[in-house]
Amino acid sequence: MLDTLNARVLIPLLNHLLDAAPSARYKLAQHAGKRVTIQLSLVSVNIALDNDGRLLSVDDTNSDAQFHLNPLILARIALGDKTATHRINITGDTQLAADVGNTLMDLDWDAEADLARFMGDAAAHQVVKIARNLIKWKRSNVASSALMLVEYAHEESGMIIKRKPLQQFITDVDNVRDDTARLAKRIDLLTSQLKSKL
Repeated sequence: MLDTLNARVLIPLLNHLLDAAPSARYKLAQHAGKRVTIQLSLVSVNIALDNDGRLLSVDDTNSDAQFHLNPLILARIALGDKTATHRINITGDTQLAADVGNTLMDLDWDAEADLARFMGDAAAHQVVKIARNLIKWKRSNVASSALMLVEYAHEESGMIIKRKPLQQFITDVDNVRDDTARLAKRIDLLTSQLKSKL
């Protein structure tokens, strides 16, 4: 079922985005005939590149380059975290993988233009505006919630100690250790002196 979903939804969606980006298709067309596998935890997407720089769904798992992603990395990428791409494990033809990966990451969906075909310009503009505001609100909500949790962990619960008290604690522990070692040597010296007098 997931393979059918890839063939019927994902590949046409990516091709739709590629159709709006001729330079991206030109870059992919230079790798015509090559195959790429995008491996998620339980899902594998096998694609081939055609002469026009479009993607074709293929059943063959024999590929020239492979991307291995976990769902967390995929979620970070979807939320716009470009640094997450450095955590993708790539095997095979690294130049092909870099060209395909960078091209797909740079694709930009003009949602407003696509929606305008079905509901008109004004309605499409409002829907996209609402969606952008919702995404912006969600991101700011997540960020402020994270800050509140960090503040709670630092200030209220004491679960996380601040740097300065932690450094002082480490220094104090080192001092106690050194003092204990000196005291042990002093006791050994006094014990040996006492034994020599007896």
